[in-house]
Amino acid sequence: MSQTTYIAPVENFTGKISSRNADGRIIVSRRKCYGKDAKGRPVYGPGETYVYHRHEGKWSEGATNNRLLFQQVQTLAKQELSDPDRLAYWQPLFERQFKHPQPNQKRYTTLRGFVIAQLHQRMKP
Repeated sequence: MSQTTYIAPVENFTGKISSRNADGRIIVSRRKCYGKDAKGRPVYGPGETYVYHRHEGKWSEGATNNRLLFQQVQTLAKQELSDPDRLAYWQPLFERQFKHPQPNQKRYTTLRGFVIAQLHQRMKP
């Protein structure tokens, strides 16, 4: 089984994924663990249950184009963050989103995610 690292405040998840039903639905039940209290007991959030459907068949042209664009943006973000000059350009922009949050604008917790979102927004038709 693979290892997962969660960002704060989530320490881990507990739950299960059901097998696929005849109609293709997959039911997920989970609870987030936010760490331990002073006595060492886990602090759990509320239980969550949701259903999703795994896509079957061919993807639409629009979905395929979006996936290709996202792949290109990820590659470009990796190049941007490996260049020290570009990294120096992105770092203050990333930190500014915390100091001066804009209404109705998502705040990104990682520099990589922030750069991907900004590049995707610029390249999206």
